Amino acid sequence: MKRVGNVGLKGKLSTTAAAISVALLAASCGSGSASSNSSSTTAAKSSATTAAASAAPISITIGDTAIGAGYADIYVGIQDGIFKKNGLNVKLVKLNTSSQLVPALVGGSVQIGVGVADDSAAAIMKGYPLKFIALSESHYNLELWGDSSIKSVAGLVGKKVALSAPDSESDFGLTALLAANHIPNSAVQRVYTGSIPGMVAALESGSANALLTQPPQGTSTGKKGFVKIASLSNLPFAVGAYTVTAAYAKANPTVLQRFAKAEVQNLQFLRAHPNKTIAAIESNSGISNAALAKYAYNFFLNVWTKTPTVDPSLIQAAFQRAALKAKKTPPTNINQYIDNSFVQAALNSAG
Repeated sequence: MKRVGNVGLKGKLSTTAAAISVALLAASCGSGSASSNSSSTTAAKSSATTAAASAAPISITIGDTAIGAGYADIYVGIQDGIFKKNGLNVKLVKLNTSSQLVPALVGGSVQIGVGVADDSAAAIMKGYPLKFIALSESHYNLELWGDSSIKSVAGLVGKKVALSAPDSESDFGLTALLAANHIPNSAVQRVYTGSIPGMVAALESGSANALLTQPPQGTSTGKKGFVKIASLSNLPFAVGAYTVTAAYAKANPTVLQRFAKAEVQNLQFLRAHPNKTIAAIESNSGISNAALAKYAYNFFLNVWTKTPTVDPSLIQAAFQRAALKAKKTPPTNINQYIDNSFVQAALNSAG
């Protein structure tokens, strides 16, 4: 009886233990599943929040300094949604002259400025803390158009050339063009008109014998009997120099990283989509003529950079010209005023 009783007791204990084990296992599995689901949900919510934050568009204003085809990288960036795809809402404002660029940056009415590097270099030498962060044009984007009686640059001697303003690209360009042709500056009279339309008006009225500007504005004078005398696209010059204040760069690295990624794509877009770029030039350059817009596009293919990396040699040249004009010594280390880190990161991420 004892044996039988012990066996029965053992059987009951075994059955009870097994039941408890099963219950504990089930509870453990249920708890693990619930914990796993909870963790997954939390992680998903966190990931979604992070993605939403990083995708939130940031509004910025870019200021450029001349109407024309040169800033087509900005035009396509806005019109074809490249800036927006990279998390930026970009407003483009036109500054009347390049001399307004630095005050606009320092005053905060624009966050990124693009124009002639010489102006920013001159401002830096005056104590303004600026940084060059990208470059879209590495050669003069100018053509010389004028009276049909002027057959070459040598024919400018004793003539008047319409330019936009002192220390503008056209002003520097005329100096470079004359130097390349061994003509002293004093041999040509400069007529500053304040704007590109003013330059065209001066040429057409006879107040000037030639003008120096970017296509398609100068090109449009051809239908009135004026001729192209020279192109400056073979002369190195930092035209599309994107500049920010050092304080803005330090406080807004996310904005500048997004801008750099977009600008890499903008420059690629210009070459990959000629028809869309030509349409953007036509709608933004002030010349509603598809043929002239196409002419400008083909011209600028020799001017636009393939990547927006800032070339230190071009910035060094800008400082040298600015120093010469101001009768100062240029800085020996110009790399402190260049920040290619945003563009480099964009290029690395693009593969």
